Amino acid sequence: MGDGGEKVKLHVYDLTNGMARSLSPMLLGRQIDGVWHTGVVVGGVEYFFGGGVHRCVAGQTPFGTPMKVEDLGETHIPKEMREEMLADLSRRFTAEAYNLITNNCNHFSSAWSELLTGSPIPQQYTGQAQEILNSPIGQMLLPMMSAMEQQLGGATAAGFGQQPGGR
Repeated sequence: MGDGGEKVKLHVYDLTNGMARSLSPMLLGRQIDGVWHTGVVVGGVEYFFGGGVHRCVAGQTPFGTPMKVEDLGETHIPKEMREEMLADLSRRFTAEAYNLITNNCNHFSSAWSELLTGSPIPQQYTGQAQEILNSPIGQMLLPMMSAMEQQLGGATAAGFGQQPGGR
């Protein structure tokens, strides 16, 4: 690394602003640190899925300040080619295709990371919704989690409304 590639980072946000950490032992029977939303940062731009694929200046999403920033590696893919790849990926991540368990913001981040770096994001983010669903109270919590993410997704669509590549 370090031979001209651009760093790729994962911004991790807690959709509950700390409530998951304090309430999860009682609700789930075990501690979780947050209900994760992720975005992938490359070239100073953060890409995320919420009511469609969006982009903005890194760290300036409606999700606030990232709780964690993780290194995903580097990409050597030129910006123009990345734009084409993102346009293709955006067809799979539409508001209509959203599914809390199988096609959410973390699945987008993982697919985008894999295209950019060859590696997906850590499974702790992509598998969390299924993990919660498997808990005794998970079936009741998932609609609330979905509503939180969709509400923030609606805010992103209204606030940043531009689809990648102008599509």
